Amino acid sequence: MSFDLPRSSDIQAARRTRRRSTHPFARFAKRAALFLALAGGIAVGVSSMTNYLSRPVIDRLEPAIGEPGRVVAIIGRNFGAARADSRVEVDGIAPTSSSYLSWNDKEIRVRFPQAVDSGLVHVVTRRGRSNPRLFMNKARLPVLATGGLSGRSGPYIASISAEQGPIGSLLVISGLDFGENREGGRVLFPWAADYGGTTQLAQGVPTTIEGTEGDACYELWSDKEIRVRVPDGAVSGALAVATSKGRSNGVFFRVSEAPGLKTYKDPRSYSFSQSVSVANLKVSGPNEFFLWVPRPAECASQRLDRILSQDPVPLIPDYHGTALFRFKDLQNNAAFSIAQSFLVTVYAVETRVNADQIAQKPANPPSLMTDYTRADPVVPSDDPRIKALAAGIVGAEANPWRKTRLVWNWVEKNLAWSPFKERRHIQDALSDKSADSYSYALVTCALLRAAGVPSRPIAGYLVDPSRQAVRHYWLEVFIYGLGWVPLDPILGSGASPGGLAVAWDDRSRYFGGVDDRHLAFSRGFSTLAPMAPDGRRVSKERRWSLQSFYEEATRHILDYSSYWGDIEVTGLY
Repeated sequence: MSFDLPRSSDIQAARRTRRRSTHPFARFAKRAALFLALAGGIAVGVSSMTNYLSRPVIDRLEPAIGEPGRVVAIIGRNFGAARADSRVEVDGIAPTSSSYLSWNDKEIRVRFPQAVDSGLVHVVTRRGRSNPRLFMNKARLPVLATGGLSGRSGPYIASISAEQGPIGSLLVISGLDFGENREGGRVLFPWAADYGGTTQLAQGVPTTIEGTEGDACYELWSDKEIRVRVPDGAVSGALAVATSKGRSNGVFFRVSEAPGLKTYKDPRSYSFSQSVSVANLKVSGPNEFFLWVPRPAECASQRLDRILSQDPVPLIPDYHGTALFRFKDLQNNAAFSIAQSFLVTVYAVETRVNADQIAQKPANPPSLMTDYTRADPVVPSDDPRIKALAAGIVGAEANPWRKTRLVWNWVEKNLAWSPFKERRHIQDALSDKSADSYSYALVTCALLRAAGVPSRPIAGYLVDPSRQAVRHYWLEVFIYGLGWVPLDPILGSGASPGGLAVAWDDRSRYFGGVDDRHLAFSRGFSTLAPMAPDGRRVSKERRWSLQSFYEEATRHILDYSSYWGDIEVTGLY
C-alpha cells in the first residue's frame, strides 16, 4: 500500500483557498462580537465601579462618644436625598422609623437606641453598605490595660483572648483580683432592647446580661483568669467583671458572626405573688421540712426587676432557679405557709435567622449544644419511636434551623392541641395525635433533640391584659452565633390556651418569636440536690416549673398535706 504525499504547490493553493473563503462580512461579524464582548465587560465594570463609588460613606459621627438615647449626626455622603427604604444600623440593630429626625445625602440625624452600649454604625442603602464608624457609650468607655495599678482594689481586666467572637464562643479574661472562686462573681456583657425611640421607657432598665448556670457559661474562675462563654443576648460593647469587691474596668468586645438578628422589644412589667401552704402534719420526732419554690427565670428576654416580698426569708435565695425554705422541728397538726411577690419585665422576642450563615460544625462549641440534645426526665429524646420519627421527618437535612422548620411543620400538621389530653407518658400523644400544652411542647422538644438540634422546654404562664394567667409551655432552640431562639408551637398551631386572647394575629410569628405575655419560671429541666438524702421527696407534674422535686421531708414527718397555688398577677404595666 502506498500513499501520495501532497506537493508544496498544492498546499499553497489550499492556503489561498482558505483565505479567500473568509468572507469580509464574516470577518466583520467576528470583530463586532469581540467589540460587544469588550463593551459589555466595560459596562459591567463601569456599573460595578458606579455602585462602588455611590455606596454610602460615613466620615464621622457627632458625637462619637456620648450617652445612648441621644440624637447622633452621621456625616458623610451618598446617603440619598430621602430615607425611603434605607436605614441606619447600630451594631446590626436598626432604630425604629420614629427615631429618624432628618435624612439627606450628606447628613442623617437619628436617635440611637437607649440601651445601646457601644457598637459599629453603618448606613445601608440600595447602593450597598457603608464603612463602619464606632459609637462609644460614655459610661462604658474602655479602660486600656496599661499603666500602674497602685492604689487600685477590686477586679481588674488586663486583657481578653479575642477582640470579637460569636454568641457561644469561649472568651478568656486575664487580670487581677477576680477572686479564688466565683462566689457570686459575674462577667457582665452589654445588652440592648428596642424601645421604639421612647427614652422615658428605657430609663433605669438593665443594660447588661450575664451567662446563666443552665447554659454552663462559666468554665473556669480563678483570681487571675476567667473562662466564660459569650452569653445569649450579648451585644457589642464594654464587658466588665463584677465581684463583691466592685466592678472592673471595661474592655470593648465585639459580638460578631451572627447568622441572623434577634430583637427584644415591647417590654411589659408584671407584679405577681405566689404562695404555698402546708398543714395537717403528723410527726414522730425531730424533723426538717424543705420547700423548693420556683423563682421567675432570669434571661435576656425576662429581667427580674425586684423581689417585692418574701415571708419567711428563704434559707437559700436562689439555687438552680428556686428559693429554698427550711422549717425545723415542726409539731403535730402544725400548719405554715410561704408567700413571695416579684416584679418582672418581659420582652417580646423576634428573630430573623439566615440558615445559610449558621456554622455547621463550630470550633470548640459550648457544652450546652451536647447537653440539650440528650434525653432527660421530661424529654425522652432517646425513645426508639421518637428517634425513628425524627429521622423520618428531617431526612438528610443537616442545617439545624431547617431541621427545626421540618419538625415544626410536622407537629403542626400531625398533632392536634387538646387541653383535656393529659398523658402519663408524652409518647402516648403520638398514638392518637393529640396532646395538651405540656405534652405538645415536650413532644416537639424531644423530636428536635432526637434530630440533633439543641433545645429545651420552658414552663410558665400566659398572661392576658385582664391579668388572667394560665399555665403554659413552649421551647427554644440554640443556634450557635445567635443564641436561644424561642418557639411556641401551641400558639403557632392556632390554639388559645384557657381561652386567652393571643397577642399576635399572625401565628407564624411564633416560629422564632414569643410575645410579651410569656412569663417563664424554668428553662429546661432542673435537677436539684436533696437536703435530706434519706428523706421523702415529692415531685409535681404539669406545674409551672420543670424540676426534679418540690417538697422534701425527713423521716420523722409521717404525713402532711400541701397546696401550691397558681400565681396571682397583681399589676401589669
